[in-house]
Parts: sequence; C-alpha cells; structure tokens
Amino acid sequence: MHFRVRTLKVGIVAMALSGLFTGAAHALVIDFQSLEQAGSGQQTHGMFYTEKGFNFDSASTDHNFATFETGSPNYFGSTALWNGDGDGINGITTLTRAGGGAFDLLSIDIAELNLGSGPASVTFEATFSGGGTTSASFTTDGTTATGLISSFETFMFTGFTDIVSVEWLQVSPYIQFDNVTIRSTSVPEPGTISLLGIGLIGLLAGIRRRR
Repeated sequence: MHFRVRTLKVGIVAMALSGLFTGAAHALVIDFQSLEQAGSGQQTHGMFYTEKGFNFDSASTDHNFATFETGSPNYFGSTALWNGDGDGINGITTLTRAGGGAFDLLSIDIAELNLGSGPASVTFEATFSGGGTTSASFTTDGTTATGLISSFETFMFTGFTDIVSVEWLQVSPYIQFDNVTIRSTSVPEPGTISLLGIGLIGLLAGIRRRR
C-alpha cells in the first residue's frame, strides 16, 4: 500500500514538472470588439494597439489604425481594424507578441475596406524565431461590389508556426481585418515556478519521512 502511494506521488511530481516547463498551448481570437462605437463615421486609434497580449504596430508615417462605427456603410457586422486613416493607403501593419516570443498564426477574417470596391488582395510575411521568412497571399471574393452582400471571409494560414512577427501592407483597394486567431504557449512566471518548487519539495520530504 505504501509503495503504491509513493509511486502515485512521484507520478504527480513528474507530471507537474512536465507541465511547468513545457507550457500550455492555447488558441485565442483577437476580435477588436472593445473598439466598437456607435455612429456613422470612423474612429482612429493611433499607431499602436494591444489586445490579449499581442501588439499591432503601424510602421507608416501619419497612418493610424482605425475602425468603422456601427452605422457606417463600411461596417460589415463586426468591428474590424484597418491601417491607414482616411484613405487606407500604405498602412504597414506588424503583429508581434507583447514582450517578445514565438507564436502560431492560424487564421484571419478579411473584408474589403469600402463597400463596392471589388476584390482586394493582401500578402502576409512572417519571420520565424530561428530566422527565415514565409508568406501567404489572399484575395477577397469582392461580394461587396454588388452593394447587397457585405461579409468577412476567413483565410487559413499554412506553415505560420513558431514565428515572431507578421507584416502586411495596405494596397488598393484595401482591406479591413478581424478575428485574428493565434496559438501561443504560456510560460510560467518566476513567482509561479518558485511556489510550485516549494510545494514539490514539501511533497518529496513527506515521501522520505514515510519511508
């Protein structure tokens, strides 16, 4: 009986250490809903935006991030971010993890910037944590050109894993983006490691005393 208890406790210690140092991978969706505003125009948000531990930077001079208000004809049912206040031209967006670190980019929702503008294309270029790059290009189907149907399309990324940054450029006829889906690995804080370490030491000491 004592052997079984000791074996169980040692197993618990091993699992705790394994989970501690490998981290927990999880997916999150950046949806920009905190930026939603009533009205019929647009809102600007400066050249830097952070949500759920990830940063969006505008690398273009005088081009801010912006969103359409819910009464705008270019609001397609969900608050989305776009880069390039006013006309959307030449807004370079860079996505990174706050504080640094690698992540996987899984998917993104894209729509044309303006109702009736027709299909829009955008190219994403990612940099791997170990060096090197990869890219993916997407084109919307242009359904907004009819003036009757306006919706976002979901585009999936392939091979955008273990990356440290993603960059894309606004080019005519421009896009707005939403629901950026990312998979990241949580790394425990030093304080968490210390507390768990103290608990494991106490557990091991208890096993020794029972021997």
